[in-house]
Amino acid sequence: MSKPGLTRQEQIDLADALSFFGAEALEPSDAPPPPSVPRASLDEPPDWTPDLNPTQQKIFDDPSLYVLGYGEKGSGKTVGFGHKIIRHLYENDNALGMIITPTIRTGNEGMWHDLATLILPAWKEGIGLEFTESKLDPLTKDRHRWIRNAHGGWSKLMLLSIPYSTQVEARVAGPAPSLVYVDELDKTDGEEYYTFPSAQLGRRRGIDGPQQFLASCNPKGPSHWVYKVFWVDHANQETGERDAGFAVYHVPISENKHRLPEGYVERLMALFKNDPTETARLIHGEWIDRPTGSGLLKNFWNAAVHLKGVAQKGTGLRPMRGFPIIIGYDLGQVYSSITLMQRVLAGNKVIWLVFDEVDHLNERVMYRNLALEVIARMRFWVKKVECPFTFVHISDESAINQWRPGEGSYDAWHFEKEFNRVAEEFGNRKMKMVGCPKGAGSVAARVLLLQTKLSQEELFVSATCKNTQETMLHLEEDPKEPSKPKRSKFLHKFDSLTYPIFKYEVSGDNRINFQTDTGVVGLISCGTRI
Repeated sequence: MSKPGLTRQEQIDLADALSFFGAEALEPSDAPPPPSVPRASLDEPPDWTPDLNPTQQKIFDDPSLYVLGYGEKGSGKTVGFGHKIIRHLYENDNALGMIITPTIRTGNEGMWHDLATLILPAWKEGIGLEFTESKLDPLTKDRHRWIRNAHGGWSKLMLLSIPYSTQVEARVAGPAPSLVYVDELDKTDGEEYYTFPSAQLGRRRGIDGPQQFLASCNPKGPSHWVYKVFWVDHANQETGERDAGFAVYHVPISENKHRLPEGYVERLMALFKNDPTETARLIHGEWIDRPTGSGLLKNFWNAAVHLKGVAQKGTGLRPMRGFPIIIGYDLGQVYSSITLMQRVLAGNKVIWLVFDEVDHLNERVMYRNLALEVIARMRFWVKKVECPFTFVHISDESAINQWRPGEGSYDAWHFEKEFNRVAEEFGNRKMKMVGCPKGAGSVAARVLLLQTKLSQEELFVSATCKNTQETMLHLEEDPKEPSKPKRSKFLHKFDSLTYPIFKYEVSGDNRINFQTDTGVVGLISCGTRI
């Protein structure tokens, strides 16, 4: 009912304030339908539930105070949350659900459209749910509709479009919602979309169960505020466990393909085939930043995904039985980097596991002592895993057959000689170094190859490999040749890491190799058991 002497905005604010205390101060067009007899009781719920995919079902049942769902385009995130919103409004009397979107179009053509055309019709068919038509406030452009609840009363659903973070506090200040859902959280410009709506929750009286903050989005990168809130601020960085009350779900498109038009995923892949960042985000559901600076790998590296174990506890990856251990070398008089890894078959993917490293960066070390260190690590893993691994040693081809002026050594060849002398002293079999080709463009190709492995989640690093982690974060591009790394201590770790990958994936035998008791099937006979 209009109040004399008040502006339209003041009437809205007054209505919001009075509605919090249970008073009725709404415009006639905003008033709920008259009370009716309960259609169902919470003690006797109808024998019906929405048709949901497995992850949608987990979200539907999750009581956490803060629930985020992210995933690729077409994964069904919005629909899953839509059913959760209607459940809340149906099960609670006088509930108020608030949907927030960054633009009017996003709201009208996104969640509000899905509610009208898919979600609410499903509930009407399933339990005979009653609801009103959507109405538009001409002043605020907010939309609302009423949902009949199980108690015989009505719950209200609002749609607010808020394009800027500076507007959020004022726009959500009046109502006392019992549930808030923010759609396309990745397209919002600040943490205000999380803090101010969350602060409004918990005040509405008579609500059974949690009053939740819900949100969905496509992945962006670790620099986005959404990642900061849900992966950093409210998660233990040592254990990876989230704070109590926070839940995050990856909603995979693989669970929703049967609901998508034929060829949808293929069309997406074709659209983004020249954009590896958007391919990773919108097709694979990965959180990666777009490369914008001198970092070659940091925008592809996601510690939450690629790093395994807890460094403070000394836990990390270990080699797997049945696959040879591959050792990559970049050797020099002052900088030497050695990386121990495996190329294994996991499900239907070929992945690389980086589980150990022996590095001397800006430190002179005799090759005999370096050989002793490497043999010690090899023997350690044989004993630790209780497996007589076959080892494959790969280095820069030029370090084997080209003289290094000023250094007085074929680095890998010299190291191989020292290694075999030590091996013979300790009764171990000798090794033969294998060269990785270094033709024109091979450095840029190795950069692209490593970026691809990271973006496709085909390379994982042990938390105990500190230098590998730092290389992922700090390897810089050469200002004169942006596709190549700048010379630094991280370049040596990059080389020892990528020589084996390049040898196998591009220039070598790309088959999966399985270890036998006497060697490696399908591999050049260059391995040695220690």
